[in-house]
Amino acid sequence: MSDEPTAEPTERVRIKGIEIPVTDQSPLVLALVAIIAKQDQEIQELRDEIQRLKKTTRRPKIKPSRLLKPPKADPGEPKGKRPGSAKRSKTKDIRIDLEQILIPEGLPDGAKLEGYRDFVVQDIVLETRNTRYRRAVYRLPDGSLAVASRPADVDSHFGPALREFILLQTHQNHVTQGRLLEQLGELGVEISAGQLSNILLRGHGDFHAEKDKLLPTARQISDHLHCDDTSARHQGKAAVCTHIGNDLFASFSTTDSKSRLNFLRLLCQPEEQYRLCEEARECLKFSGASGKLQAKIDLQEDGLWTGRDAWDAQLTAWGIDNATHRRQVSEAGLFGKLLTERWYDDLGLVSDDAPQFKLFGFVHGLCWVHGERKIDRLIPLVKRHRDAKERAQDTFWEIYKRLVAYRQSPSETEKLAIESQFNELCKNKTGYPDLNEALQLLHAKESEFLAVLEYPQLPLHNNLSENDIREYARLRKISGGTRSDTGRRCRDTFMSLKKTCRKLGVSFQSYLRDRIRGSGEIPQLSQLMRSTATTAPIG
Repeated sequence: MSDEPTAEPTERVRIKGIEIPVTDQSPLVLALVAIIAKQDQEIQELRDEIQRLKKTTRRPKIKPSRLLKPPKADPGEPKGKRPGSAKRSKTKDIRIDLEQILIPEGLPDGAKLEGYRDFVVQDIVLETRNTRYRRAVYRLPDGSLAVASRPADVDSHFGPALREFILLQTHQNHVTQGRLLEQLGELGVEISAGQLSNILLRGHGDFHAEKDKLLPTARQISDHLHCDDTSARHQGKAAVCTHIGNDLFASFSTTDSKSRLNFLRLLCQPEEQYRLCEEARECLKFSGASGKLQAKIDLQEDGLWTGRDAWDAQLTAWGIDNATHRRQVSEAGLFGKLLTERWYDDLGLVSDDAPQFKLFGFVHGLCWVHGERKIDRLIPLVKRHRDAKERAQDTFWEIYKRLVAYRQSPSETEKLAIESQFNELCKNKTGYPDLNEALQLLHAKESEFLAVLEYPQLPLHNNLSENDIREYARLRKISGGTRSDTGRRCRDTFMSLKKTCRKLGVSFQSYLRDRIRGSGEIPQLSQLMRSTATTAPIG
């Protein structure tokens, strides 16, 4: 794009029913009109949100029908069936549990069997199956009693199939606890709300341990991670759920904060450790800590502290009581651990533009879909501004397509050409001040938008994380927040395991059945991640 001089106004502008003549369209008037238009849009969005919260009628968003403009068929192209309409056997892979042979009535003598025409009926049986173990009791000669033991796999009044059903309904089908209790009662299961809560919350240590292995395994076998967060509720207060994942796994963690310190703690999973070392001191200096604080830390001996309680006690012993200073030193301690362990060397993080995901010493790539929104949200009122916006968006997506091709076949020549085109786009003076400002914001983050030129393994968008975390948002709307720390951890654990099973091609129901019954037929998910990574590239 080349520099474009500011053109004289040539068309009329209408705002709030008032038409502004061409002669009155000074730069100040056009700027004020743009502000009014933007405020009108924001006011309408706020009104819609208020109506949603008050559960009143909202404005319907009616999209234009595609039938009004049907696609034009090529006259020279033969008409064929729609994709997917070809006949295929839909029952050839179904397991047959019961086979029944039907004979025609009134067959005459001499009729000869030629074969069968199969008609498969799929059905499901959902009923209780209660077992009474009658444990024999014998009186021994010495007067004591001998009671028969329960079978080795019977350790509860509720069998494994029932526990599997409860976990599946809750964590896959998002059935609320009250509705699930009602459903079980109608099926004939005698269970109290407390017993149902215990099945959902207690005895899941093995599941938690398996979830805790996901991120450490991904650090070893992956070349990039996606990250995003969404709002959550815990104990009646605002919280945040952070997602970290890629094509092999998904890990959800609900915490009280969405700060950089919180994100660093999550990256240190499964064990939170703080290391004071040269790298930590460099990070403290980079964060802009005061000289007095840096001098105090320089006097301390290097060391490693495991757990937040031990670290907080050490900060107090050093006389660091200011909340900001404690945060800065804590971030530096976590950076020290991560950088010395070299867990994330050349392992890029892909995110939206949230500041907590931008870390010192880490490769960071920005999502191009989020970046384009800075341009898309503009509300041009005159044709030359609309044209300038369209040209900028066309060039933006043209660069994106070039980057997609570059990832497949990197070259130094194409790298320089893409950098040149991006700079030309961002530095262009379009004659539309708001667009110029948006392009300048993109240019300020050039290194993150073009990180793929140095690290071709990085994805260009964060859609994976956006899609993964959307299910958590739906669950939040259905069930609200969690009320206990145990409930919060169970929600994070089973959401992570379910999403990971889907990515690895494992049925979540089969996974629950295997783990609850202790069959051991499905390997640990961390092992499946390793085997999948060796056969299919990530991203």
